[in-house]
Amino acid sequence: MVYTDGIHVTADTVDELYKYANTLNLDPDLIILIGRNIYSHFIIAGDVTELVLKDIRVRRVTCREIVKLCQLNFRLPETNDQLREWEHHHKKFLSDLQTPSEAKYEKMLSNIFKRANYTK
Repeated sequence: MVYTDGIHVTADTVDELYKYANTLNLDPDLIILIGRNIYSHFIIAGDVTELVLKDIRVRRVTCREIVKLCQLNFRLPETNDQLREWEHHHKKFLSDLQTPSEAKYEKMLSNIFKRANYTK
């Protein structure tokens, strides 16, 4: 699911966010990665805002909900309450998730560094 508050656009996964940005012809290098963990989102303005707000595939939420969604989607839960909330939001249990192989993890890091214009 893709979400917006009219200023920010985020999604349940980074892949989903990039795919949606691609439909809007947004430069993937404009994704913002901030905070203690990755909080992936785009800031939109002008014509892009108009397109996003008219898109029926995008759920409109408040700014506070954008922050909460970023925490739920891009940050591991630290307390039991956060774990329950995460599991409820994702409709699965954290303990059931597969850990990526070392090769996939390295590829993911490599892609992040490429997008950030860093070399590893």
